[in-house]
Amino acid sequence: MRISANRLPTMASVGLLVPLALTAFVSTSATNAQEPQSEATNPTYSGLWETSYGRMRLIQKGSTVSGEYSYTSSSTIAGEIEGSRLTFRYSEGETQGEGWYELAEDGESFHGRWREKGSERWSRWKGTRVHPEKGIIWLVILEAHWETSLAEKEYAFGDMLRSYFTMESAHHVRVRYRTFHDEKDLRRWSREIRYLAEPVALLISTHGTPRGVQVAGEVIGAEALADCVRGCHNLEVLHLSGCSMMAGGIPAAIQKSIGPAQKLPITGYTTAVAWDASALADFVYLSMLLIHRMDPVEAVEQTHLLAPFTREDRLPGARFQALGLRVLGPGGKSSATGSDDTAGIGRRSESQQRQPGKKTQPPEEDTQR
Repeated sequence: MRISANRLPTMASVGLLVPLALTAFVSTSATNAQEPQSEATNPTYSGLWETSYGRMRLIQKGSTVSGEYSYTSSSTIAGEIEGSRLTFRYSEGETQGEGWYELAEDGESFHGRWREKGSERWSRWKGTRVHPEKGIIWLVILEAHWETSLAEKEYAFGDMLRSYFTMESAHHVRVRYRTFHDEKDLRRWSREIRYLAEPVALLISTHGTPRGVQVAGEVIGAEALADCVRGCHNLEVLHLSGCSMMAGGIPAAIQKSIGPAQKLPITGYTTAVAWDASALADFVYLSMLLIHRMDPVEAVEQTHLLAPFTREDRLPGARFQALGLRVLGPGGKSSATGSDDTAGIGRRSESQQRQPGKKTQPPEEDTQR
């Protein structure tokens, strides 16, 4: 670590380090989104902390502690506990060092010191435990830029969603909206989900294909998408709002890559969705998830009832083609082939937001996403 004008070891600096565009829901499974808290008889380092150098998420297993913090995009920490003292090494990319923390008796704070490798100077590093705010959920919207030239008008679905959730019935929903330009951007914003204390629903709004997310002429595939959400145990649902992203093997590949310990439902569309149809579908679906507090399976079922064009089959005479709104439960079961087993998922799952898919004009339909 380096002490400089750009790095003041103060708690106030943390607020500037964690601008998040994410989403969340609280429910019967809200405990899944919260790391173990301290106990009077057995305080632990596990949990979320506000520290001198950004928010930090720690996991304690026996006498071993590991975690990440938000000071840089690659800040990690690992160490061993003896008594109440954690002796650790940290890494911030090219910078490494060592230090120690002393946990308070109530497990609600720690204080310690750190020094950069090769330095004799020790500096302070303290932290305070962050507790989830009861009833709060996050909707995080990560949206790619749609425009490819000056000839195209600006479009932002995230702005519409942010305005929608200002209604009184959605006072418990905190919306964060960010745009991304490439895979590096998407990884950056996704990584910050773990630094929220409450449950989160993540919506990725982009052009889509069965091969993955399209942005800037490139496709972000399953392994990169899995890396974006891996370790975000407060993430309750991932909504892929682009065209046809549920038609291929992307959702199943994401779940396989992150492993069964991280139970993550994934929702999205199996077809190339029209702009207006997807907007209507996503607003209904998000309302079921975030306002009416349904889990992803219930929300999809209700959306199919309230907006039949979101089903797998096209109704005779319907103006919109069938969107094929689908959920893949954490057990690998799809709503297209049977009931999803999403036990343990929060009462609210991630919202599905309208994402532009393919820019084509099918017969008798509007431009698609």
